[in-house]
Amino acid sequence: MWPFRKQPAPSEFPLSRSPGFQGVEVRLADLINMRHQTGVLGVKAKKRVHTLLAGGERSPFKGRGMDFEESRRYQPGDDVRLMDWRVMARTNEPYLKVFREERERPVFMVVDNRRGMRFGTKVAFKSVIAAHAAALLGWASQERGDRVGGVVFSDTDHVELRPRGGRTGVLQLLNLLAQDSVYPSQVLERQRPSTSPLQLALNRVLATAKPGSLIFLLSDFREWDQHAKQTLIRLGGHQDVVAIFMYDQLEQEPPPAGQYPVTDGVRMGILNTGSAKIIQSYSACFRERYEDVRTLCLTRGIGFIPLGTHDDILFQLRGGLQDLGNRRSAHHSMA
Repeated sequence: MWPFRKQPAPSEFPLSRSPGFQGVEVRLADLINMRHQTGVLGVKAKKRVHTLLAGGERSPFKGRGMDFEESRRYQPGDDVRLMDWRVMARTNEPYLKVFREERERPVFMVVDNRRGMRFGTKVAFKSVIAAHAAALLGWASQERGDRVGGVVFSDTDHVELRPRGGRTGVLQLLNLLAQDSVYPSQVLERQRPSTSPLQLALNRVLATAKPGSLIFLLSDFREWDQHAKQTLIRLGGHQDVVAIFMYDQLEQEPPPAGQYPVTDGVRMGILNTGSAKIIQSYSACFRERYEDVRTLCLTRGIGFIPLGTHDDILFQLRGGLQDLGNRRSAHHSMA
């Protein structure tokens, strides 16, 4: 996926949207149109390379292939056929051989479609921006020859899409994202009271994704619990995971002093930003959630990219992936 060459400013790459775009609903035409934007991420190449967004470079992502990369400590669930017996003989500890991924890598888009994602004050709802980002990454994966699948989850249920190659894999994801709701015939599993929606989605990926898969998690991470955190950590131990933190500027910083009517689509309320105590609590709530997700990702080797509803999607994803690639390259050179 990385590294990228130095890119121009985002204003030089205006995002092309279909006529009639309003930002409050996910439209299939907009998602299909994203296939024309992948060149901005540097994935357009005449030579076919079977790694996500790799261009002419080798991918820093690791999976099962023919190109040996390194040895690492064995973790429960690893394939014992890849044990590095020579390193074990020297260290008396179990080690595993790790290879660079070569072809048709499974790529999972885990997309949060809960009610809280249908909010936004800049450009579009978080749910719309998340769908556009997933479409862009899906088309980029298909461009490199990878298989695209994923999980789209709501407050009560979720649908799993097995990774498929070619345009079929991307289009099945886009069709699902463009639906207003999940059809009953598609529901894989209903939400259980004791399981959070995010944890349930991550559990499905954990059960189906092979070691070395690439997972993009697009969510605002509201109401994620300790079980979901532990599942994300487990995923990061065997797969390459990139968490894309969705947010709106109004969540980050409250509006000027005043009283504002707010609704969740069912209930109405008043947000009073004239109170210093409320403003402090308001801002602290977002900072705590943001830092909680960011810290977990950085300490566990999971990619972290913030994406606001006001951001240029292309520029933000490209910059975030480039920074992650630079950190991984520096880590490998020091190892």
